[in-house]
Order: sequence, then structure tokens, then C-alpha cells
Amino acid sequence: MRIPIVCNLDDQGALAQLEEWRALLAGPTVTRQRVSPTEIALGLADGPAQLETVVRLAQREKACCPFFDFTLHIGADALVLTISVPEEAAPLLDQLAAPQT
Repeated sequence: MRIPIVCNLDDQGALAQLEEWRALLAGPTVTRQRVSPTEIALGLADGPAQLETVVRLAQREKACCPFFDFTLHIGADALVLTISVPEEAAPLLDQLAAPQT
């Protein structure tokens, strides 16, 4: 079954949630590794402290944009969040995980 590339939030809600992602990923402890055009791995050195925030935000994102997939790798000193999307949603992945300047 193909999941449509749509967001159930209104523009204001989508922008607010995007800002939450950007705030979470803005820290200097975030590493980004582009695994493929449709997948990115985000390393959070403060991961254990951020675990609940990451999980709740990913759950909310999955609820409004079901085409996103999230995987967590929990290590002793870090947390890696892998985000993947279908090919046609790659630009949305770029928006979500792009470093802010």
C-alpha cells in the first residue's frame, strides 16, 4: 500500500512543528550523515537526555505525515535517529533535517 505524501497539519501547525525539529537539531552535538537521497542519520550526542523529546516529536510527525519513517539506535553515549521518506518526499526530508545557518 502506497502512503500519500500529504501533511494533515495546517500551514501554521506544520511551520511550528518544523521549527521544533530545527530547534532540536540546531545544537552543536548533532551530526548528519546522508545515507541515501531518501534517508538521513542524525547523531545526537546528548541523545539519552533528549530521548523523550525525540520520540514524542517523531510520533507527532508520523501522525501528521505518515510517509516519514523513524528509527532509533540507542547507544551508551549517543542516540542516532534515522529518518527516511519515499523518493518523492526527499525535498521534505531536506527541509526537516537541513542544518540552519
